[in-house]
Amino acid sequence: MYEFIRNDEHFPASPPKLPAMHSFIPSAICRYRNQRRLTLENVSGIAGMSVQHLSEIESSKRDPRLSSIERIADAMELAVLLVPENNAPDIRRYIASQGRVFTTTPSNKEATHDDPA
Repeated sequence: MYEFIRNDEHFPASPPKLPAMHSFIPSAICRYRNQRRLTLENVSGIAGMSVQHLSEIESSKRDPRLSSIERIADAMELAVLLVPENNAPDIRRYIASQGRVFTTTPSNKEATHDDPA
């Protein structure tokens, strides 16, 4: 016999919201493929998947496995990187700025070094 215990204090009403990576990756794949003037046939053939499968990934109709994303990236001469979540905003800004690096002026405390060593 199974016993079900309901205690709403320990379970949140809804799961926490996750970043919208499910829409970012497919659109990035499609955008980059189009920028490089590659066809679905080119990329899917190199990646070892059907044209329909790649098309469904790009249109977010299919949730790809990481291995599929890696094969697609390899086919387009891209690299897949996994980064700590706290670094992701900086990396996205760097990509969005097309590789321009922005620096800030160090504070007075950081700029002065009284250590004679």
